[in-house]
Order: sequence, then C-alpha cells, then structure tokens
Amino acid sequence: MQRISIENFGPVKKFEADVTDIMLLIGPQASGKSTISKSIFIFKSLKDEILNYIYVYVNVNALENFSLSLNNTINDMGRKFFTYFGIEADRKGFTLKYQYSNEKYITISGSSIYNQKIKISSTLEQELNLLGTEILNYRIISKEQRKKSKSLEELRELESEKRLQFNHFKSIVYNIFEETHSTVFIPAGRNLMSTLAEQLQHINNPDTLDYFRKSLDTLDYFTKSFIERIDLLRYNFAVDLNNLIEIEDIASDIGIDLSKLLKKILKGEYRFNFDGEQERIYFNNNQYVKLQYASSGQQESVWILLLIFRYILDGTSVFMVFEEPEAHLYPETQSDIVELIGLFTNFYHNQIIITTHSPYILSSFNNLLYAYQVGKDKVGNEREAVESIVNSKSWIDPDRISAYFISENGCESIIDEELKLIKAEKIDSASSIINNKFNDLFNLDD
Repeated sequence: MQRISIENFGPVKKFEADVTDIMLLIGPQASGKSTISKSIFIFKSLKDEILNYIYVYVNVNALENFSLSLNNTINDMGRKFFTYFGIEADRKGFTLKYQYSNEKYITISGSSIYNQKIKISSTLEQELNLLGTEILNYRIISKEQRKKSKSLEELRELESEKRLQFNHFKSIVYNIFEETHSTVFIPAGRNLMSTLAEQLQHINNPDTLDYFRKSLDTLDYFTKSFIERIDLLRYNFAVDLNNLIEIEDIASDIGIDLSKLLKKILKGEYRFNFDGEQERIYFNNNQYVKLQYASSGQQESVWILLLIFRYILDGTSVFMVFEEPEAHLYPETQSDIVELIGLFTNFYHNQIIITTHSPYILSSFNNLLYAYQVGKDKVGNEREAVESIVNSKSWIDPDRISAYFISENGCESIIDEELKLIKAEKIDSASSIINNKFNDLFNLDD
C-alpha cells in the first residue's frame, strides 16, 4: 500500500494516509484538498517522467548522460512542488514523504524552493542505479552494432529491437515503483477549456493564434497537460459511441452500460466534426448545439465522460484525479457521474482521487458501497433486485475506499469502520448548519 505524508506545506498543516484505490477529499475551499491530490499525483507521475527520458534516450542514442538526467528528474520533482502550486512553505519548514512500499520512499523537506533536501531510500536508490547501469550497457552494445555496415533489413531489426528494449525498461520501472497506472489529472474549470479549444480552431490570424498559444504556455502544469490530452482525445469521437464500441470490440454489456450513462449525463452525445473542426453535442441525428454554446454542466462533464470512455475502450490501467466532478450538475446527475466513476474504478483496477464540495457525491458513493455489501453474497432474484437499483458493475468494495474531511483545523477520516460507509453526520453537516439558521429564524417569527 502506498502512503502520503504532508506537513506544513501550503494550507496543509498535517496529513498522513494510505493511498487507497479510491480516495475522497471533501471540505471548504482553500483547505488543502488540491494540495493533497496534486502531491500524490506528482509522486505517482515520477515513473512517467523517467520513462519519458528513457524513451528519448533510446530513440536518439544519447544514453551516456542517463544517470545525470535521472538525478535531475528527481531533483526537478522537488521544484515542482513550488512552481506547480505557486505557494511557499511554512517558515517552520515542510516535509513531503511518499512511500511506494515499505522500503521504497522519497522525502522532500526544507523551507523554500532554494532550501530543500531530497532523500531517496537506499532500496529505491539502488534499484534506480541498477536500471541506469543496464541502460548504459544497452547503449554501449547498440552503439557498437550501429558502427558496423548494416543492410536495410538489419537496420529494421535494430529498430524493432529498440522498441522491445524500451518495453523491457518500462517493465523494470513499473516494478521499481510497484506501479503500472498511467496518470491523468482532470482539473476544475473545464467549461472554460471547452470554449477556449473551440475558439483556437477558428483563429486565422497567425499573430493572434501565436498569442493564444503563448497564453497556453503560461497555464499551470495540470491545466496545460489536460488541454493537451483533450486536444488528442476529441479526434477519436468523429463517429457515434455505438460505432466506437463496435470498432474496439468491447464486451456488449459493458458497452451498453457505458453508452447509456454517457448519454444520460450529457443529455446528448458528443461528436467531433472534421468539417470545419466543430465540436457538437447531438440531441438526435439532426439536432445539435456547438460545444461552446452548450450548458455549463455539459461543458464541465463532457471531458470526464470522454476520458473515462476512451480509457475503458483502450484497456489502459489509469490513476485519475477528478477535481469537483459535480461542477454545474444537478444532484441526480451527480449521482449518475459517481455511478460512472464507480464502473471506471472496477475496470483494470483503476485508481482515483476526487476532491469535492458536494454532499451528494458522498451520498452517491455510499449507495455504491452499500449496494456491494447488500448484494455481494446474494444470488438469483435477490441479487437481481439489488442490481435493479444499482448496477453491479459500479458496486464498490469498502476495502478499496477512504474518505477525509479537510479543513483549516486539520484532516479526519470520515469512514465509519463498523458500517463500512461514509459517516452520515459529515454528509449532512452543511445542511444541518443551514437548517439550524432557518430554525433560529423560525423561532423568532411572531
């Protein structure tokens, strides 16, 4: 089990928890939910940064400096905690520790971007050094092979061997970090990105286009990487969902469930039109609205829906962070999107973190947790009765989930260990405060 520990960093005074498959973080704004989720994301993304270096070096034959680049990658991670967050550490000093396993961890501590120390556990350091040695040995052998005169077919074989060798290194990196999930961050404010993406397609003036693209470069890392991802994603949806499901040969029952949920949540179907590069939400074959004119709820949810759909079709194992998936959505639709996320987590053992302000999100997760407990041992008609209320593909095993209330006073688990549910009093706390004010006013009414 991986574990995160944060002390005196940004708004977070102290937080320590296992990184479970499903983590829910709820609390007031500016309480530290995003700091926690982004910290976990950065640590989990380290393996991807290392793989990017390996891929470049294997393909451009420049592996002599790999060990130096590996050290730079790890050192850069420390700087990211300041440049990506835009915050300064507490004067008392900060500590960030991430455990990939009991014997493999990284600790970042200090008082500022210029005064920080990175410590890697001896086991993790040793395994990374062995990886570096193996890559350098491969580079020496590869360089010698290329010095010799080669036929076209021999060169093709070398290229094929290069791809196999990269996959071998990739497997080693996954084993080192005991992690195979691709990392995806879905930030808040997604409706703005929908509008921006549409406008960028129709800018014909090169100077104006260049200005907009430079503006994208000023965005924070999480938003920029998300925009780059959806820019690739949208071209996959030039045909309707049913055609995509047939093309990818996904199991029919899963495909039907996916398609129904996406259409129900979006109140239509997203499609990318290559004719003029227009993005549209279709209500039927003839009626549609351009994405930039769609409702804010549709603009906020569309990229969550399409990313989940695409990754399930791809069969990719993913660690995904969702910031405020409830944004601009009616409570009933919030429940639907939680059911979709539950389905997503049950494929390929996907992992998620959700930051939210919504009690409806927590209540909806309780439904999935309780459905699992009620239905897991039932058979026949009794199981079908449970499945008629909550699709079994979305049921959540309580052993996979954790939930925390984050506030300026600290962090606390809100899982009832006996009931294996999220504590009802935490879900209803905001409503209780509002209702109490009404009751106080009612008592003063003559």
